[in-house]
Formats: sequence, C-alpha cells, structure tokens
Amino acid sequence: MENLDLYAKIEPMIGFYEAYENLYRHYLKLLQGYDVQSILDVGCGNGKLLQKLSEKYRATGIDISAKMVAIACEKGLDARHCRLEEVRETFDAIVAVADVLNYMEAETLQPFLEQVFSRLNPGGIFLADINTWHGFAEVAAGSMNVDEEECFLAIDAEFEEDVLQTDIVYFEQKGSCYTRESATIMQYYHSVDEVAARSPMKLIGMQDVSLFSMEESDKTILIFQKA
Repeated sequence: MENLDLYAKIEPMIGFYEAYENLYRHYLKLLQGYDVQSILDVGCGNGKLLQKLSEKYRATGIDISAKMVAIACEKGLDARHCRLEEVRETFDAIVAVADVLNYMEAETLQPFLEQVFSRLNPGGIFLADINTWHGFAEVAAGSMNVDEEECFLAIDAEFEEDVLQTDIVYFEQKGSCYTRESATIMQYYHSVDEVAARSPMKLIGMQDVSLFSMEESDKTILIFQKA
C-alpha cells in the first residue's frame, strides 16, 4: 500500500525505535511462558522484531508493504510480501505488533481473527497490542515537524469519534528541486471487550504497557489461545 510504503521511508525520522524496542521486550518475555517452536509475525515491518524472534524460534514475517519487506529480507530474514490469507503454514504462535489491529475497522476484525485462528496449531497463542483511549487521544494525536538537511516531514494526527486520522507530508530534495509525497493513515479505537467478542480464540490474559506516557498505559497487549 502506498501510504505504508511512505511510512517505511519516514520511519527513521519519527524517533519511535526506542519505544518499539521496549514493546518488543514485553512480547519476548510473554512468549517465554508458552511452548513455542514456530511463530508468524503479522505486519513484520522492517524486521526488527522478526530478527529477535528468529534467534529463538522458526520465525516467518509477512507485511503488505513491499518496501518494509525488502528491508527485512536484506537482513536475511524469512519475510514475505503477502496477506495473512495467503499463508499456508500453521504456527505455534502468531504476533501482530505495533497497532496492526488498530489499522482495521471493526467489521474487518472478525475475519482477520478467524484467519489467525485457522493458522494456529491446537493450543497455539496469538499476541497483539491495541492502543488504549489514552494512547490515541493524549499520545498519538497532535502534530510533529522534522526538518533535516535534505528532507522535511510534517505529521498532523487528529482523534475524533474513535478514529485517528494521520496526515503525512514529506519533502525530499532532488538536486535543485524538491519532491513531495503525502498520505493519510487511518487507525481505529477498539476496546478489549470488542476485540475479544470478535475472536474465535479465548482471551487468556492481557498486559498494560506504557511506551510514551508516564501517566497511564497507552497500549494493552492481548493474549488469545486456540482451544
């Protein structure tokens, strides 16, 4: 998708890597409590988590951004440019990290969770994080400008009626001229109960996480299990 490919380009400018590393640590610690040999990283992005997973598990990653997958493959990782319904293997665990569920509208959650269910081995687990209301309204919403030597980035995010709309404008110098790219990314607030109600798997645990806020949690990691 074009907007996610643009995000792949601007990701190093945003400065979220430290927060993501913290989030990855939570996932890796939670996974230690289960018998996992094989794992699928849905929305693997540039492969930072996939690389850590590959050190311990038979790990595969998928993403719908061709640019992100290319970055992951350059690291020697098993990353594929495809959607979940195109995956034919089954796994002991599946993870969807860093807002994957929040990119889905409510009506698309259940079909996705059913796809997860079908690709889990019996007793397999699914871990995914969702943004809390605080995470959207007080952390994600707002504006950001990044001015570097040959490029300029402007981000404006507004949270209204359970929807976060993020508008991105990116300028990059090419010789004596500048190119301009823009995209809009939509994210949707889902409560824990709403996600659990749409899942064919059983919600067996959750963990609140504070990545950007000292006041209260901005994410909740959900743990589902296939019976």
